[in-house]
Amino acid sequence: MKKPISIDRGTRPILLAFAFAFTCMAVIFATLGFSRLKSSSVTKMQVLNETHALVIVGQETTPSGNLRIRFKNISSNSVNGFVVALPNGGQIAFDTSTGDRVISPGSSEEIEIPYVPSSITILAVMFADGTIEGNGITVAELKQSRAATKAELQRGLFLLKKAVDSADADTPMSLDNLESAISNLSPVNENSSRAGALRDAKYDLLNQIHILRSRQQRNAHLNQRELIRALHDRIERRIAGL
Repeated sequence: MKKPISIDRGTRPILLAFAFAFTCMAVIFATLGFSRLKSSSVTKMQVLNETHALVIVGQETTPSGNLRIRFKNISSNSVNGFVVALPNGGQIAFDTSTGDRVISPGSSEEIEIPYVPSSITILAVMFADGTIEGNGITVAELKQSRAATKAELQRGLFLLKKAVDSADADTPMSLDNLESAISNLSPVNENSSRAGALRDAKYDLLNQIHILRSRQQRNAHLNQRELIRALHDRIERRIAGL
């Protein structure tokens, strides 16, 4: 099974920088601001679904030849990710957990694929309570990768707590030390199926430090200790959803 393209639906595009490049790319758009998508019967694309939580409620071909698809959460649980497969063997993994948000029951999310595939399969859905539904093989792989992500984030969370409690939390050196400590986390001896998740979790932590630093530099009046504390709490919430 090919490793999916990992697409983070966070609040800043910088988080996309560490996503792996695989066989296809998908561009993510917010659900708001689009005209109503056409009925899913319009494009004659075959839709297969191995979940009960997510359905396609609209799709259309854009003027540029891309396919825009709207997925709706029809379950009673909040969703923080899903995986779809394309006929060329590629996969798209959509993740909202790094953006600290969920797709709540009844809500929808749109993605855009840079071509019109003949079919699409919804392989798995990840819920905010840490459970996963869908294709057995995909679910097993997601559980393994999410466990690795969780373990690495927990190591980062320990460093964030130390930074919050340190006497120099409000100094520029604090962020330098925190960034260095995360960068120097010793590699965990993991098999290849977990290595990518571990690496992505570390890159995500470093990106969050970069965003925090930029925000503090633009707004010098902000309390840096509280910014670090807010990041700590955000990572803690993400861990709870994995």
